[in-house]
Amino acid sequence: MTLYLPEQQLHRSVSAIQHTTDRLEAALELLLENASLTAVFQPIVDIDQGPIVGYEALIRGPEGHPLHRPLALFDVAKKSGREAELEVLCREIALQQFARLELPGLLFLNANPNTLTAANYPQGCTLTAAKTAGIDPTRIVIELSEQHPVSSPDELKRVVHRYQQAGFKIALDDLGSAYSGLTLWAELEPDYIKIDRHFIDRIDQQPRKREFVKSITQLARSLGATIIAEGVERADELRELQRMGIPLAQGYFLGLPQANPATQLTNTALEQTPTPSRSGTIGELLESVPTIAPQVPCVQVLEYFSRNKELLSLPVVEGDRVLGGVRREQVLEIFSSSYGRALYASKPVHHIMERNPLIVDATTPIEEVSQLMTEDEALEIHRQILITQDKRFVGTASVRNVLRQITEVKIQNARYANPLTLLPGNVPIYREIDRRLQQHQSFYVAYFDLNNFKPYNDLYGYGEGDRILQWLGHLLQKILTGSGTFVGHIGGDDFVAIFSNDSNWRALLNEVLEAFKENIGQFYRPQDLTEGCILGTDRDGTQKRFPLLALAIGVAAVDPNQCQSHDDVAALASLAKKGAKQHDHCEFWLIPEPSQTTSATETQ
Repeated sequence: MTLYLPEQQLHRSVSAIQHTTDRLEAALELLLENASLTAVFQPIVDIDQGPIVGYEALIRGPEGHPLHRPLALFDVAKKSGREAELEVLCREIALQQFARLELPGLLFLNANPNTLTAANYPQGCTLTAAKTAGIDPTRIVIELSEQHPVSSPDELKRVVHRYQQAGFKIALDDLGSAYSGLTLWAELEPDYIKIDRHFIDRIDQQPRKREFVKSITQLARSLGATIIAEGVERADELRELQRMGIPLAQGYFLGLPQANPATQLTNTALEQTPTPSRSGTIGELLESVPTIAPQVPCVQVLEYFSRNKELLSLPVVEGDRVLGGVRREQVLEIFSSSYGRALYASKPVHHIMERNPLIVDATTPIEEVSQLMTEDEALEIHRQILITQDKRFVGTASVRNVLRQITEVKIQNARYANPLTLLPGNVPIYREIDRRLQQHQSFYVAYFDLNNFKPYNDLYGYGEGDRILQWLGHLLQKILTGSGTFVGHIGGDDFVAIFSNDSNWRALLNEVLEAFKENIGQFYRPQDLTEGCILGTDRDGTQKRFPLLALAIGVAAVDPNQCQSHDDVAALASLAKKGAKQHDHCEFWLIPEPSQTTSATETQ
């Protein structure tokens, strides 16, 4: 049944709509005439290193105005045929404010692809506005949104080519929000790809989103484009993006759009979301899966696998206790045999389940799980690892995902490794410290430094000095990493080790000192060893004798209640190292509590 409004009422409704439209168009006219728009800038951040690399300009109408919100503003402009005029004004205002604020880095300017190709769009207006504002075109990125279906792809390609020839960079925005994105990507060869926030939202919890982002990232790298993740609003999302190696991101968690934005991150967003240099725990790869009871007939298990083609295995669980597992290929093989159906159809599944699957607690480090996988000769790439928590079944993780996680961490560690020793460098060191602080852990940081290293380098040469640093790095790894201690190389002759609060760190450091004293002689000429010193020049140019190399270790006991970030811990460790370096012989100094000063140090 169709309902009709009375003619008089319909006329009133149409008149009201027309009046509202006329009022909004008049409001737009005034905004354009008086240039009464404001640009706000949202930071785009290098989520590995921390600096702001640029800003996206977003336009707002006057506060309290019916066209304050950009959606309403551009909607009215479209309906009144004034999109091109509005977009030109938006760019001029954004460029002027960007220049006035002296913001660093790149400026990202949004553009409707169809407006750029419209007949009434003035060619060269962006270049003119950039020159007027004193901003080099190489600092400007034109963002083409995929939310607008492209009506003239060939014309857009020509327009974009003109921008690129003038020095502008190109970004493809909202990738994944429509179906034409990959086509545009192939045609336009953008410098940046912005992944739509739909794929970033809860990416830490949804494997399929991770797979999509991972695929896009790999494609971008092969085509020379840089990925920007949009809409980062949670610490866990940022942590997952860091783990995946995504270079750039923006979102409310990293910075709100502001008229006068900060030029560097003033919050601790990146410090709150460290990416461990180790692979984490198996619980981080946990996936929820259906389970079956041990009494379920095998034929029902077959039917379940038939209905769920993507399912490779099913855990057999009684209450909260995991008993074993059954695999798809195993069930199919049984029922495809001559007498399989007759023998097993009605039998409970516990008759055919694997009784010794790999079962681990959710808190087990992935490196340890990897070792267990290596020792389990029956474990294949498509198998599932069963995960428990307090002996209760909570989910599974695939062997494939475990291997992928380990590989990704190795790649990321290599990216930030010290090139001489291949130990984790500053970025992983800082993140490991911040991770422990965030988890409210007490721990010890040992700062290693070589006494008299400069005179040795001056006499024996930098090649021999590098040999010593490589040897020392290997020595620290050999003695310390087996205990679960984190070892890193800050640079030069400075190394660091991070010990858990319950570790036997004193004994381990004494072992390091003894090994150093016993083996450092291999890097000296016999005469220098006999004399117990070398002849060199001090910083003032005076010749003098210097003792042989000694290892100074400053140890700081870190209390998370008194240290807020890695900067606090670094200052504390440097204080301890300063105490250790007051002597020419090998020893370590301990600052028992962060509140104490060097006067409270004790030597070992």
